[in-house]
Amino acid sequence: MITMDEYDANLGYHSSVVPLDIRLGITSANSTKQLRWGILATGKVAHDFTQVLKFLRGIRNSQHDIVAVGSRTIDRAQSFARLHNIPMAYGSYQELCHDPNVDIVYIASLHPDHKVHAEMALNCGKHVLVEKPMTMKAEDAQYLYDLGREKQLFVGEGMWTRFFPAVEWTRSLLGVDEERCNDNDDNDANELKKIGNVRVIQADFSIDGDDVGPYPTDSLYATELGGGTAWVLLPYIVGSSLLPFNGRLPDRIAANGIIPADAYDVGDVAFGMTMTFEIDNEGQQQQQQSSPPGNKAIASGVCGFIAESCEETMYAAKHGRITLNGPAHCPTSATLIRKSSGRGNGATSGSDVDPSAQPKTITVEFPLPASTKELEDSGGIQMPNSMGFMYEIEAVRRLIAAKHYTFPQWTPEESVNCIKIIEKMLSQIID
Repeated sequence: MITMDEYDANLGYHSSVVPLDIRLGITSANSTKQLRWGILATGKVAHDFTQVLKFLRGIRNSQHDIVAVGSRTIDRAQSFARLHNIPMAYGSYQELCHDPNVDIVYIASLHPDHKVHAEMALNCGKHVLVEKPMTMKAEDAQYLYDLGREKQLFVGEGMWTRFFPAVEWTRSLLGVDEERCNDNDDNDANELKKIGNVRVIQADFSIDGDDVGPYPTDSLYATELGGGTAWVLLPYIVGSSLLPFNGRLPDRIAANGIIPADAYDVGDVAFGMTMTFEIDNEGQQQQQQSSPPGNKAIASGVCGFIAESCEETMYAAKHGRITLNGPAHCPTSATLIRKSSGRGNGATSGSDVDPSAQPKTITVEFPLPASTKELEDSGGIQMPNSMGFMYEIEAVRRLIAAKHYTFPQWTPEESVNCIKIIEKMLSQIID
């Protein structure tokens, strides 16, 4: 069965999946707060993010306004400002952060510069949304969250995956926020009940680097620019693995990778990892009573720049599995397979599957809104599913309106722990 839920511009989300910040009662869907954005950096990601702000400005009664852009050179800033009709252009990031008309700074600079630029904006009294990775050291990320808390300013890492409705839908079926949200399965259709404690996670995100930029000078690769799969792709793999466990650190981590044996100063070009997690106390009791091997779950993942993969993320539990269909880092659909009794009955085909006990399969689709003439006339969208930035952007606006200065979808704890895990994995492949 396939169901489709179109984006509702009046709500600001898809009607069948209420965003977590609203479900938790932190924010209201009815907020009319306006945010005035400053864009720090002028690369591809900043371009797409700005395009989505313009789209939302057109459908959300100007609740998002782009008032300034800053770059390392005035020429780049002015070119970006002309393309996107932004009133102010600055040839330094400091000038942007000091602009009194800016409420929030979107930081899309190179990875190694995130900490300095976010700190600068916060010290100028601006909220910040920092592109992933937040920083390249866990202690720096914690410092930024602490600084935001001290100054009562919003600090968020742009782990946009967590805000896609396909992921919000998956999250609800994993029971991650059951206590916080007071979800009750009694009123759910049978096939939409939670699948149980997740025991197995498989994730992949590999691309053909030649499709993105030249080796070895592109920021995808160059170490001095924050390149390498560990900082470009691995955060998505680790982030997806943390979802069922409320961001807790794994109890074991193992990693392997490929670092080119050439003269270029580049990061890793492929990464493989496994992690094991303890299931929470309630889950431990349930699992010990019903099925071996105890209270553990395992996650495995692969990412790289050497070949394009299907890019899916799968969560398997006792009563079924859910797959975030590719591209899983920005998915517009997910598939639930409700497992029937007996071995093989979590599959949909194969000689061992009992035809009389076929599992129920449901695919939900959340199509992104189409681009507009205004966007196409200013360069269109350059990367896959970038229109999905709108879910994260709207969450930021709702949270600031509610004076709640961190994401519940991607908490500071998860953000910092993700970087801790990556640091640990890098130490294993570099040593």
